[in-house]
Amino acid sequence: MPDPNEEFCSLSDAFCSRYRCQPDDFVRKAFWKTLPAKVWIPAMLIGGPANERFHQDLEILASLAEAQSPEDLNHAIDDLLGVQDMDRSRLRRWFGIRVSAMQIRELMSPLLAKVRRSPAPAIQAPVSRPQSTQTSPAPVKGSAESATQRLRQAMRIHAAIIVGTPLPQMLASEYLTLRQLQEFLSEYSNLRPEMTFLRTYLREQEELTRLREQAGPNNRFKAP
Repeated sequence: MPDPNEEFCSLSDAFCSRYRCQPDDFVRKAFWKTLPAKVWIPAMLIGGPANERFHQDLEILASLAEAQSPEDLNHAIDDLLGVQDMDRSRLRRWFGIRVSAMQIRELMSPLLAKVRRSPAPAIQAPVSRPQSTQTSPAPVKGSAESATQRLRQAMRIHAAIIVGTPLPQMLASEYLTLRQLQEFLSEYSNLRPEMTFLRTYLREQEELTRLREQAGPNNRFKAP
C-alpha cells in the first residue's frame, strides 16, 4: 500500500505510484484518464493515442511529467485550451473526442501536493569577460514551445504585414526565424484564414526573391 506521506520528485513519479504504471506508460495512461468516458469507444475505434490527431494532446500531457507546481499545471492547461480552440475539426468540435482540461486538473492537482519542489538555483554574480573586438550576433530568444503561443505570434505577424510592416522586422520582434514560421504554417495553415494568407504570402515572397536572383541586378523586379 502506498505511503500517504511519501513525496516525489515529479508529477509523473506521483502519478505512476498512484496508478501503478511504469514511467514509459505515463502519457498513455494519463491520456485515457483525462479523456471523457463517453468518448472512450469512438476514441479506441480511431486508434486512441496512436492517432496523429491527438499529437498535441499527448505533447501537453508529456510536458506535465516534470511538473512540480500549480503554475506548471496551469501553463499546460492553458496550452491545451489554446490548441483545442485552434482545432476546428469535427472530431473535437462536434464529437468532443479530446482530452478534458477539467479532468486534467481534477486528476493532477491532488498528486501535485505530493511533489517536492526543487530549490531555486542560487544566483551567481556574472563573470566579467574581456570585450571582444568582433561584434557578436544578438542572442536569439528561445522559441515558444506551444502551438498556441506560435499562433499568437503568427497572428501578430499577419496583422503587421497587412499594414505594411516588413516581414524581417516582425520576425526579429517576435524572436522567430523564417524557418520556424514556415514550419508552423505548414502544419496549421488550414486552421484559420489568416494563416493560409500568411503561408501564401511567404511563398510569393520566396518566388519573387528567386526571380530577382535569376534575372540579376538590372531587372525590373529588383527593389529600389
